[in-house]
Order: sequence, then C-alpha cells, then structure tokens
Amino acid sequence: MAGSLSRVPETLVRDGLATNPQQVRRLAQPNRMRMSSPRKPGDEMVSDGILDYFALGVLFFVVIVLFYGIIVIHDIPYEISKRRNHPHQDAIHAAGWVSLFTLHAIWPFLWIWAMLYRDDRGWGFGTPKAELEQQLAEMRWRLERLEGQGASRSARAVEEA
Repeated sequence: MAGSLSRVPETLVRDGLATNPQQVRRLAQPNRMRMSSPRKPGDEMVSDGILDYFALGVLFFVVIVLFYGIIVIHDIPYEISKRRNHPHQDAIHAAGWVSLFTLHAIWPFLWIWAMLYRDDRGWGFGTPKAELEQQLAEMRWRLERLEGQGASRSARAVEEA
C-alpha cells in the first residue's frame, strides 16, 4: 500500500480527496478510457454516424425554412396591396425587398402604407365612393326640379305682366 501512496500526488492526500485505499488505487492508475461492452451483431443500436447525418439534415431543414419564411413574411405588405388594388404596388414590393437588408426596420411602415388604400373608398376614411355618387345624383335631381319650378314661376310672371 505504501507504493500506491507514493504514486498519488501529495496534494490529493493533503486535500482529503484520497482518503481510503480504494480511492488511492483509482487515482494512482493512469487515466484510461473505460470501454463499453462490445456490440453484438443482434443489438438494435443506431450508429452514431446515422445520428450525425440526421442532425445535419434537421439543421439544414431548419435553416431553409427560416430563410424562406423570412422572405414570405417580408412579402405580406405587397400581397395586401395587390388584394386592395393599391396604386403603389410596385413601390411597396421594392421597399419590401429593401426591408430585408434593413432587418425589417421599415416593414411595419410598409404594412401601414399597404393598408391605407382601398379600392372602394380610395385614400380617405370617410364614406365610400358609391354612396357619394348616389348623393350627388340625388342633389342634381333636386336642383333640376327646383330650377324647373323656378322657370315655370318666372314664365307665369311674364304672362301676367
């Protein structure tokens, strides 16, 4: 046992790391990797190489999905402007591509720009065009009716005089 103790560094014994003879023997031996039991032909284990390739495939898949996902997300304002028949569709689409290089810093403004215009009401937030056209036609009819009444009154006044 004295030979084993002489092979263990004094600091291990002094610091209390090697207190019993089994620990002394274990620490005195050179570091050797413990080998697992050999694999038998019937074992159903997946080779480490297959798992490495699977992990690499998953990594590539995630990177590709993120890449195309970002492109699809940046195109949302353009799709909105196309659906709303926006007069600045091309500018919104080009600015969307620019927003890719600015890390989507201008993307919320593109969304707002695309949402401002609607084909039925234009840029405004008031009543739709169809309702305004109906009101205009109604006012014209009333004006013609009033002018017709005024012309008949003036004709009667001329006849009476």
